[in-house]
This record gives sequence, structure tokens and C-alpha cells, in this order.
Amino acid sequence: MKAVKALALLVFMGGTMLAQERPQFVWQGQVDGIDVLYLRGNKVDVRVQEGAPIQRQQFHFYDPLPDARLNARLEVIEGRGYVHILDQPRLDNQYSLAISIEDRQPGSSFYSLALYWDASTRRFESSRSAPRRDAVTWSGRVDEEAIVSCQDGGCTSSAPHGAPVAEERFKFSRPLPHREVDVRIDDRDGRGDIRVVEQPRQRNNYTARIAIHDPFAGAAEYSFKLVWDRPNSKETEPVIAAQRGMVWSGVVDGRVRVTIEGGASFSEVIEGGPITSEHAELLRPLPPVSDLNPTLRKLRGRGQVAIVESPTEKNHYHLVFEINDPEQGSDTYEVEIYW
Repeated sequence: MKAVKALALLVFMGGTMLAQERPQFVWQGQVDGIDVLYLRGNKVDVRVQEGAPIQRQQFHFYDPLPDARLNARLEVIEGRGYVHILDQPRLDNQYSLAISIEDRQPGSSFYSLALYWDASTRRFESSRSAPRRDAVTWSGRVDEEAIVSCQDGGCTSSAPHGAPVAEERFKFSRPLPHREVDVRIDDRDGRGDIRVVEQPRQRNNYTARIAIHDPFAGAAEYSFKLVWDRPNSKETEPVIAAQRGMVWSGVVDGRVRVTIEGGASFSEVIEGGPITSEHAELLRPLPPVSDLNPTLRKLRGRGQVAIVESPTEKNHYHLVFEINDPEQGSDTYEVEIYW
């Protein structure tokens, strides 16, 4: 009886609503618990937050969700619980739309939804001006929470909560450029949430950071594809020093700061235990000028490494970088600095 009812309602939504205001998307299913629907383009991804998986799901896109900022309108045709929009399409969520269905009463219940948005919204790109795109694909096993930091041609992960990331793999089509670009997640796979939390900017040494939240018990497989538009060849690239100026290594337990001035360097512990096995090799003096564009490359270490101060007259031409190792115990770090 419910299947007949569901089919009739879908026909009603696809036929009768044409005479009025046709929705851009219709959905129906049997819900028992809390589920989130993620819409992007013409695809639907269902994440079960609590309870049983959705049964007898049906949906139809009359218009794909465009890659553009918009505000969709939700209409609940049938359903006893609380249904609402969690996220509207925005750049920071890769123009995806999230709808939460919360059915907290005993047993399952039938739900039917309709979504409306401006179908005329399009991101126009001609074949001549469409930018070429580069990407990095990443995969690993996550338990509770992970932060994946991608810079240049490498990615490292940290686990603020839960076990360290296992079986981590990544592959770049081309390294992330040393300039400000907007990255977005094109494909994702995993039972929890994956989203960009930090864009590559000068203040973070052009590092993209992706947060993965796994709300269920035990570790699970996750993967994503991070894409960005390749800079136009006519645009001027920032000048990047090609010479290596310093190599630093040591065992860190917490947060440390390393300062370079002229032909010397010194380190200090901000939080945590003392630095052990420290070795600093200055290959050439740091010049007392403020127009340098220093860059940093982490060769080894599980935490985050970033330049926090570049040489200026106000700081007496110091170059300062910090190492942040938030996990329990210590880890060995090796860093190269270029200027």
C-alpha cells in the first residue's frame, strides 16, 4: 500500500506541479532515524546519522543543482518529523545542498520532499576560456577526526581526535602553486563528512586543509579529489627563491618556534617537552632585506609546519617558523627553508 502511495505521490509531484510551480528536485523514502541528503549537480549522497538505512528511496532532478551560490526552498509534502536545510550551496561546501531528515518516533515513516531553486543560474564557461584544472587524490583510514594538509606536491595528516590516519596515499597531477587559488572537493567517498576548512593563502604558506569527521565507531575508508584551476600562463607568478638556505631537524613533542637571523638560528619550546636530537644547518646567511619570499618544505613529521614571520625591518629581519605536533608522544621532523 505504501509503495502504491509513494508512486502515486511521485507522479503527482512530477505531473500536477507542472501546472503550478514545478520543483527542481523531488525525493521520497522510508526513514527511521536521522539522515542527511547531500545534493551536488545531479547526484544525491545519503549519510545515516542515526537509526536504520533509508528504504525505497526514489528521487528525480528536473534541473541539476548549479555550481553557483543560491538559496533553495524546501517543501515537505509528507513526513511526521523535522526536515530542514542544513547547508545552502556555497563555495566553501563546493556548491552542495544538505537536507536533514529527523524521524525520532518509534518505527519508520514515509517522507516526500520537493526543492526549488533558480534553474537559470549557471556558471558560464566557454570552451575557449574554460580553465585547465589540476588535482590531488587522497585516501586513508580515519577514526573520529583527521586534518589533511596539502602543500606543494605532498600531503600530511594529523588526528585531533581518535587514532592516527592509516594507509594514507595521495597523488598530484601537478603541485599546488605558490599563490592564492581556490580549491574544492570534486569527488568524495566515506560515511562521514569531508570538507575544505582552509584555502591556500600566503599566511599559511599556501597550504590547503581538509577536515574529515567520522561519527561512527571504528575506523573507515575515506577518499577525496581536491581540484583547482591552473593559473593562466599570462598571469605573472610570484618570485620564488630557488636556493635552499637552511635544513633543520629534531624530535618535537608539542609546539616549538625556530628563529633565523643572519648566519645563526635558535629554537624555543612554546608548549610541550624539550627538543631532542636537534640539528640546524645554515647553508647561506639570511640577508637583511624585506623583499624576500621565503618558502618552507616539510620533509618529515606528522604535524603542521608553517612560516609565521617573514623578514621585515620591524622584526630586525628575522625569519620564524613553527612546528606544531598536537598528538601524544614525540615525532621526528625535518624541514627545508628556501630564500
